[in-house]
Amino acid sequence: MLNNLKQELFKFRCQKMPLYGVITLLLLMIYTYLTNHNANFLLNNGFGSSQWIIIILVTISSSILSMEYQNNTIINLLYKTSHKWQIYLAKFLVMLLYSFFLLIMNLIFTMILKFILFNGYHAKFLGTLLLNLSGGFIYSIFIIALALLLISWLKINPLVIGIGLIIGFLGAVISTALYPLFNFIKWNPLNMIYVSNQLANPQLMNSSHLNSSELIICTLLYTILFLIIGYQIFKKRSV
Repeated sequence: MLNNLKQELFKFRCQKMPLYGVITLLLLMIYTYLTNHNANFLLNNGFGSSQWIIIILVTISSSILSMEYQNNTIINLLYKTSHKWQIYLAKFLVMLLYSFFLLIMNLIFTMILKFILFNGYHAKFLGTLLLNLSGGFIYSIFIIALALLLISWLKINPLVIGIGLIIGFLGAVISTALYPLFNFIKWNPLNMIYVSNQLANPQLMNSSHLNSSELIICTLLYTILFLIIGYQIFKKRSV
């Protein structure tokens, strides 16, 4: 397993996608500032990091698996590894490390942009930002597992990215809209996106209808479920 992880890390570092992801994050953060000049909102939320990092992770997570099939490198991986689950788990762990890296970069970019754009703003925001980033990391675990499942199942990268966009921009809206009709809808996967911001803003419980502990536990349980289902699909997928 350790050899698989080292191999995946080496391949990932040699690709341009991780760098493009960081550059995209910075550009999207600047775009957020151009559309919203509210310093309190921008600094507390890392210039919209929760939605932007979701999109980047979905795109790259699906790409690192789909490219193995497109380039026929999956054959070499299967030849060198006796257990397919090691390949699948290694890719998940690499993306998990990358999500943590993106969150660190978001923290750094936020501090730099704060110095440039809001140098006179002295309200305390770092505690709230760190809570939001912590929630973002928990949700990253969920979204990476979902992206790997979807690309293993659908095999169409643009479609997986499109689903990721729907989840990132409309998931919470859809879930909240359906709640008055079906009370149990609060446990649906789309509702888990609230974990990104509810840790720092408990009032969001009025929208998610779950407390923070329930959100965290449910998000992690969905992650395990997606990993199991995704691996089963990946295991049976023809080369």
